[in-house]
Amino acid sequence: MDHVNEKIREYIVTTWLSGDARGFDDESDLQESGILDSFSTMALVAFLDETFRVHLGAVDVAATTFKSVTTIARLVREKTAHAA
Repeated sequence: MDHVNEKIREYIVTTWLSGDARGFDDESDLQESGILDSFSTMALVAFLDETFRVHLGAVDVAATTFKSVTTIARLVREKTAHAA
């Protein structure tokens, strides 16, 4: 299990799922399930910035990159690799 995935999943579960991870995994569609809307997306962007020190631009915050824990973690890893 990847540290980045774990942190993102934990944040989502504790913040929007009241700690109940049943039926939720790294491939769950965050938009289709209603977890991510414009408000929660901005909160997640702030969490990623604070936790992983990644600065996301408007082009980074798209339906494809914020589809699941896996796609968000991939974006975080790409951003941190470019910053190093």
